[in-house]
Amino acid sequence: MNILIVEDEASIMDRLKRLTRNILGERLQNLATAQSLAEAEATLNNSACDVLMLDLNLNGRDGFELLRKLASRSFHTIVISAYTSRAIEAYEHGVIDFVPKPFDEERLAQSFRRILGHDTQRTHFAKFLAVRCHGRIELVCLDEIEHIQADGPCSHIIKTDGSRRAHDKMLKDLELLLPPSFERVHKSYIANMAAVSGLAMGPDHKNFLQFSSRRSIPLSRSKTKELKAKLGY
Repeated sequence: MNILIVEDEASIMDRLKRLTRNILGERLQNLATAQSLAEAEATLNNSACDVLMLDLNLNGRDGFELLRKLASRSFHTIVISAYTSRAIEAYEHGVIDFVPKPFDEERLAQSFRRILGHDTQRTHFAKFLAVRCHGRIELVCLDEIEHIQADGPCSHIIKTDGSRRAHDKMLKDLELLLPPSFERVHKSYIANMAAVSGLAMGPDHKNFLQFSSRRSIPLSRSKTKELKAKLGY
């Protein structure tokens, strides 16, 4: 796992480095640091990153500037800040966790368990997904999303109006951010169940999930029985 810590206080930076090494052990591949937004952005543009650990107050600059600019990237973000009043805003923009200062090793370990898929007790979820569109960042409201389709190392968001947006995160990473109303119904698809109108069977006897838009996506065998019960079939 490649980690970038963005923090301008030396004592907190040293503590984050030590705790991260303790928590990840052999999973840690590279640990980089930055003390400013400019340094962090340069590092992110030139190095692989799986997890960004971001302070919100960096020499008087707002860490959200970096988050808004790079929120569509494939890495997960853990915000570590004393500004707890901004936690909901952070979650809405798709951070995996908000760790309030002061923190201990167990609280930080919980964040990494969430990233590794070992923590299923999440109560806060994204309200938007950030995507790059025509050279700028667009926040797509989850209510506007019909389904998400895998595309190699990234994904395509299909909105209820039929338009598409590319996202740099894979389905497995988006699953960690999305609320329970979004379900992985196939190895290549996540569905917004609020947009589903029913089930259908194709000529080859394979099951499909239908949306109010009349579009449909394949449904895996393992999900068919569960969704038939849920949808009253």
